[in-house]
Amino acid sequence: MIIIKLALLSITDSYFDIYHSKLTAFISDDKQNKLQRFHLKDDYKRGLLADILARYLIATNFNIAPSAIEFYNNQYGKPYVKNLPYAFFNISHSGDYVFCGVSNMEIGVDIEKQNILDLNLAQHIFAPEEYQDLIILSDRNQLDYFYKLWTLKEAYIKYCGVGLSLPLHSFFFKINGGGIHLYSTNQLDSLYFLSTSVEQQYSIACCSNEQIEANAIEQISLHTIATFFQQYDE
Repeated sequence: MIIIKLALLSITDSYFDIYHSKLTAFISDDKQNKLQRFHLKDDYKRGLLADILARYLIATNFNIAPSAIEFYNNQYGKPYVKNLPYAFFNISHSGDYVFCGVSNMEIGVDIEKQNILDLNLAQHIFAPEEYQDLIILSDRNQLDYFYKLWTLKEAYIKYCGVGLSLPLHSFFFKINGGGIHLYSTNQLDSLYFLSTSVEQQYSIACCSNEQIEANAIEQISLHTIATFFQQYDE
């Protein structure tokens, strides 16, 4: 059975202050120490809630206590669960949202809040084929297309799990209507991509071995997570 779960959690969730102390009890001491180094509250929230959301999705889909989940990073920085070799997850955050994908296969996700379009940056990070497709579009369409490409490229790199040892120009995407096509010499699997948006200002992408529908993304509240965690309170 294939498992793919995608979820969004807002850092502006009104339950944050209510459940904050209870939720931090479930993360590792090392992660708590790292979070304390953040100077901005929003950075702290994103770091904490990314950990909490991943624990919730892994616990609810792989029948494990949230506090028993041990997070580690591979040599390229991709996170994995040490004691669950058949559980895969990936996290991204931007602006007010944390986005997480969990599966029993490799998965890569990305979310980006749309800001001002920088064509110089686009020329640097996109393959020539992608840049040419971008610059022929109208201004508004350029902004949307830029973030579609950016999140797709990030999701694919994170799926591969080798960081920027996979050069950004070694693969490219073509987006025609609703179709997303990857051209890469490194592509070993038949991959599927999801590209969608939230609130018309956040672009989201996911890379997986299985087809994913846009309505598969669930928006979860901290109350839901905290209620689930309560059964594991020591």
